[in-house]
Amino acid sequence: DMIINIVSVIMGIVVLVPGIISLVDYFKTKYNPNLVIGVVACIIGVIFIFNSKFVSSILPFLLGIYFIIDGISKLQYALELRKNKVVNYMPSVLVAILILVCGVLMIVNPFGGALAITQVIGIFMIIYSALDIYSAVIIKKEIKKATEETVVYEIKQ
Repeated sequence: DMIINIVSVIMGIVVLVPGIISLVDYFKTKYNPNLVIGVVACIIGVIFIFNSKFVSSILPFLLGIYFIIDGISKLQYALELRKNKVVNYMPSVLVAILILVCGVLMIVNPFGGALAITQVIGIFMIIYSALDIYSAVIIKKEIKKATEETVVYEIKQ
């Protein structure tokens, strides 16, 4: 409960501060979208700060959306590696698919009990982090290799 309260307050502050900035910007420039964005962000920020139960109910869903977006992004990188004929692109594809699966699972079954949710979130975060590190290492290695091959090719010409 304490962790969820802390996360809720932090998320509230993260949303509230840009909302306040948008409102201040609106009163300086009178640009209408800043008013709407500012008001909505301030309302959401206050809700997050003072209603941690709401945050705990949507947190798995938000994490699921984040994992899906990140998985799609990583899949695009992996497919780009494939397109550039990188031999070792398949682990990156598998990592991206696993991240997508984690995201879908977080959205499909977000409420299995408060304890189960926090455990599942913790497990998914560990898996996600490990897969993300692995993917970053592989991508960095392949980009470095491709860059070196490009430099060698340019020197030969």
